[in-house]
Amino acid sequence: MQEQKEKAALDNPGGEDVMAQVGGKQAGLPFLAFLDAQGDTIVNSIYPGDDKHKPGNIGHPSEPHEVDWFLVMVKKAAPDITSDEMKLLENYLRNQKK
Repeated sequence: MQEQKEKAALDNPGGEDVMAQVGGKQAGLPFLAFLDAQGDTIVNSIYPGDDKHKPGNIGHPSEPHEVDWFLVMVKKAAPDITSDEMKLLENYLRNQKK
C-alpha cells in the first residue's frame, strides 16, 4: 500500500495491481495514467528522462519538465484538445503556487 500509515484507509483495494498494469508498479503517488476505451494505457506519468532530468514519475506536475511531460500526456490522450484549452491548462500548471 502506498498511502502514509495515518492515511492507509485511503488506499484503494487492488490499486497497486491496477498501477502495475498501467506501468506504475514502482511509481509512488500521485500516479497518473490515461487509458483508451478498451482500458489500454495511452500514456502515464512516468517521465522518460532527458539530459538534465532522470526518468521517473512526475506526480503532480510542478517543475517545468514535469509540466512539459504532462502536456505531452494530455495531447496524446486527447488529440482533439484545442490550443486554447492546452494554453489554459499550461498557464494554470506553470503559475500554480508551490
